[in-house]
Amino acid sequence: MPIIALFVLSLLWGSTFFLTKLLLIDFHPVSIVFYRCLFGMLGLLPFFLWKKREGDFDKLPKLIMITLISAGIPWVFMSLSLKGLDTTISGVLNASGPIIGTILSVVILKRVIPKHEIWSVLIGFAGICITILAGMNGNSQFHVGSAALLLFAVCFYSMSAIFSSMYLKHCSVYTLSFITMALGTIYSGVFMLFIEPMSFRNFVDWKPFLLFIAIGMVSSGFGNMLYYYLVKSRGGLFALLVTYLMPIMTILLGVIFLGENVSIGMVVGLFFVLASVYLMNKKRLYKKGVTKDEYAS
Repeated sequence: MPIIALFVLSLLWGSTFFLTKLLLIDFHPVSIVFYRCLFGMLGLLPFFLWKKREGDFDKLPKLIMITLISAGIPWVFMSLSLKGLDTTISGVLNASGPIIGTILSVVILKRVIPKHEIWSVLIGFAGICITILAGMNGNSQFHVGSAALLLFAVCFYSMSAIFSSMYLKHCSVYTLSFITMALGTIYSGVFMLFIEPMSFRNFVDWKPFLLFIAIGMVSSGFGNMLYYYLVKSRGGLFALLVTYLMPIMTILLGVIFLGENVSIGMVVGLFFVLASVYLMNKKRLYKKGVTKDEYAS
């Protein structure tokens, strides 16, 4: 069952770029984030009411800030970036999250990173550069500004992970997931009122409903709980395998359903990025004495 859950989770999270690309045909990026968060919030509401714990809101200001930078803000940037990027390239660049997270941990936490992690960051940076060069010189849809916007969004994801481990260990995953969706709905909703206030008119048939259920309720909402199940059942090392499977799923969906191109340079860039993530986590995850709770954080 955990193996099946792992592949399902990689498909759910890897399909985000593909689903966003389909929704961009009819919706503004800000509207996509609003409905994605709204559907995700509605899907998580019963679980939040059932599983919330006393003390989840003890650090409310930090809870608001951290959950907002984990979804609402970066999802807007990510959706905007996909107007100028193929999903195949986006999947590779998005896999750089652990690399950027390591760099930010040095800046924010003043953490001294071991030599093997320095090498892993350099390898990952080389992979990002190779991917960008491959996009610039290939037949794929690619704009440097869009790539920079996506990497900027990844910085927010990474910061939220660092701050969550520092300040929100006391919160249940259900509370974190629900508040993330709720604040994302409010944040993007304010902008949507000025940018695309009549976006609801684009719901002319069942297609947008199904797409938003998939990206919001299933991928964003239930995907978080599926990850938590993997951490609890098989540990963090097993759950982190999703990092390696996600870009592969993203590329496959882009090639099969959107007819996007995959160049040799992109494959090489993906190899460098995934090798970097593997080297970065190998010693940390096999270190003796690490518990499942530490994995989860």
